[in-house]
Amino acid sequence: MKRILLLDIDGVLVRPLGYRAALRASLATFAAWMGCDSFQVEEALISELEAQGISSEFDMLPLLVGALFDAILATSGPLVLSADPEQAAHQVAALQPQPPRHLQVPTFPLQEGIFPAEAAYRNGIYPHLPEELRRSLLLNTRDVFQSATTRLFQQYVLGSRRFGEVYGLPAQVQAPAYLQIYDQPLLDSICRTRLENAWRRGEIRAAAMTARPSLPPRGATSDGEPYPPEAEAALELIGLPDLPLVGLGKLAYVARQAKLAVESLLKPAPAQALAATLVALGEDELPALERVVAWLRQPSQALRCEHLPEQMELHVVEDTLGGIRSARAAATVLQQSGYSVCVYAWGLTDGTPLKRETLARHGVNCCDTWEEILDQMGLSEVR
Repeated sequence: MKRILLLDIDGVLVRPLGYRAALRASLATFAAWMGCDSFQVEEALISELEAQGISSEFDMLPLLVGALFDAILATSGPLVLSADPEQAAHQVAALQPQPPRHLQVPTFPLQEGIFPAEAAYRNGIYPHLPEELRRSLLLNTRDVFQSATTRLFQQYVLGSRRFGEVYGLPAQVQAPAYLQIYDQPLLDSICRTRLENAWRRGEIRAAAMTARPSLPPRGATSDGEPYPPEAEAALELIGLPDLPLVGLGKLAYVARQAKLAVESLLKPAPAQALAATLVALGEDELPALERVVAWLRQPSQALRCEHLPEQMELHVVEDTLGGIRSARAAATVLQQSGYSVCVYAWGLTDGTPLKRETLARHGVNCCDTWEEILDQMGLSEVR
C-alpha cells in the first residue's frame, strides 16, 4: 500500500505573510488612487473570503477593489468611468469620497472550472460599477497584462525590479519583494526533518500542489510566457527545494499547449491532484501533466500509468477546501480507473477557529499544528 502525501503551500508549508502584505499594500494603493488614503480592510472580511473557498489573492484583490468601488458609487450615483481600474480610481478621487467604514463582498456560488472572480462577474455582483469596468476588474485575473489588480499585486510580491525583469513592464510603485521579507515557514525544524525523513526513506511519496505561479514543467520548450518562480521560492524557504511540485506555471504551460483554460486544471478540479499524485510517484513533470490533459479530453477513458500502484492511500494537507476537493475528485477518477484508493483529508488550521469550523463541516480531520498531523499520520519521530 503506497502512501501519497499532497501538500498545499500557502497556509500549510508556508505562512503566506508576503502575499497577505502584498494584498493589503495593493488595496491601499487602489484606495489612495480613489482618494481614500485612510482606508483599511478588516481582517475578518479576508477570513470570510477564505472560509467561502476564495483563497487566492488573485481573486481576493479584484473582489475587494470592486467592493470599494461599489461602496463609493452606491452613494454617488451613476458615473461615466474608464474601463481601466487605475484610471477609474483616479476619476473617483475627483469626487472626494469618504472611505467606507466596512466593505462587503456579496456571497455568490463558486463554479468548478472558473476562477472565483469570474464566478462573481457571472453572478452580477457590484451592480453600481459600469459594465466595462466590472468586466475589466473581475475577468482575466491570472493575466498580468490584462488585469490591473494582478499587475499591481505582482509588483509588491516580486519587488519592483524583479517584476520588470520577469514581465518586461514598467513598475507603477517602488517596492521590495514582499515574499522575501514577510513569508515564514509553517514547519519548524523538527517537523520538517520528520516529514523529509519519511519522504526520503520512501515511507511516503510526496508532492506540493499550489495555485502559486511557478516555473513551467521540466523539459518544456520555451513559449515566451513569464514564469515567476514563486512556488519554488516557498520550497526553498522551508528547506525542501527538490520536493516534486505542480504549480500554476506548470499547469498554465500544458493548458496553453492543449488550448484549455488553466482553471479547468487547477484545484478544486481533479486534474491538479492527479498530476501531483503522478509526480509524487516518480513520473516526470511534463509526461504526467500531458497524461492528465489527455484524460481530461476523454474522461470516459481509464487513467492508467505504470507509476500508479494498484492500492494507495491518498493523503492531502490543506488549510482551505480547494485542494481537498481536488484530491477527493482525483481519488474518484482513480477508483473509476480500477485502482483502490483511500483518501485522508487533513486540515491545518494554525489555531484559526473559522478554518477549523469550515473544514470540519466537510469531514476534514483538523489539526492546529504540523506536529499533530505527523503524529496522527504515524510518521516517526526524529531520532
